[in-house]
Amino acid sequence: MALDYKNRKDTNSALSRTLKLRIPPDPRHARTVRDAITGFAALQGVHDGDVESLLFAVGEALANAIEHAKAQAEIDVTCRIDDRQIVTQIVDFGRGFAQLPGAAMPLPEGLVERGRGIPIMQRCTDIFTVESLPGEGTAVTLGRFRSRRQESGAVL
Repeated sequence: MALDYKNRKDTNSALSRTLKLRIPPDPRHARTVRDAITGFAALQGVHDGDVESLLFAVGEALANAIEHAKAQAEIDVTCRIDDRQIVTQIVDFGRGFAQLPGAAMPLPEGLVERGRGIPIMQRCTDIFTVESLPGEGTAVTLGRFRSRRQESGAVL
């Protein structure tokens, strides 16, 4: 597993901080990703509620990459934080989607075993995109706009 952390200026001059991880396609490493993003976000002052919602979506994206990519190549995870948002991208190098998911997928019926991942990701994020090429892999981008805080500490 690889880890990289960088500060850089965005084109709009906001300071953006980046965490990069590379993990084997094994469910045991999902916790490592969640812990790394949690610690990284805490260092950047991201509100706990924003991180929790994002991590739920990240867990779903990682589970999908591990289960459905059917690849042995490592999975790349990048988390970028600036003053406005926290965005995580999960990239696998597997079989990709034959057809991309719809804009707003409904949750399946209560007793259905599969099909909850993408609807959950959509509901837990403000930013959600899927890019995929059959036979080359999938990139899922998940993000939350950061909550603003007043001096009293109340979240707006």
